[in-house]
Amino acid sequence: MLLLGHLVKVQGLKGEFLLNPATDSPERIPELNGLLLAPPDLNLSEYNETAPAKQVTVRVFRWHQNRPCLAFDQIPDRTAAEPFKNWGLWIPEIAVELGEGESYRHDWVGCQVFVDNVLVGQVLELKPSPAGYDMVQMKDLRPGCYGIRDVPYIKAWFKLDLRKRRIDLEPPNGLLDV
Repeated sequence: MLLLGHLVKVQGLKGEFLLNPATDSPERIPELNGLLLAPPDLNLSEYNETAPAKQVTVRVFRWHQNRPCLAFDQIPDRTAAEPFKNWGLWIPEIAVELGEGESYRHDWVGCQVFVDNVLVGQVLELKPSPAGYDMVQMKDLRPGCYGIRDVPYIKAWFKLDLRKRRIDLEPPNGLLDV
């Protein structure tokens, strides 16, 4: 299951929610089938049928002050919407088609990172940052180096080969030494 975002606030009287998106393309949400709402403390990454999730379909999608705003057929008004504040919006991974060159964040986990064909690390996580771009969290595997390095995902620096579980990184000089 993939997290698309969290319903952070009920907007208006028609059961609409402002969405804090965890996806780069929230405008694609109305096209998706199999959407699920789950309580904020429930991680559907390992979904099972007994999880207290609610299947929903999008009734309305619009932008409100540069934020996605949506409503569901199953939640008709503000009164019905209030209990779902802060719930997560999820979708099964198989329901989403990726474009060429796209990957899921979790696909990066475990990939080995090379600089000039020398192993320098292993990806622990690819996570969003407050600055608006992803950070590649990498365990440093260089001799004599320990710890975790956060490397900003700048597309020009990274060449990803998921089949080989390999990333070739071309960072600016000194970036890994900070």
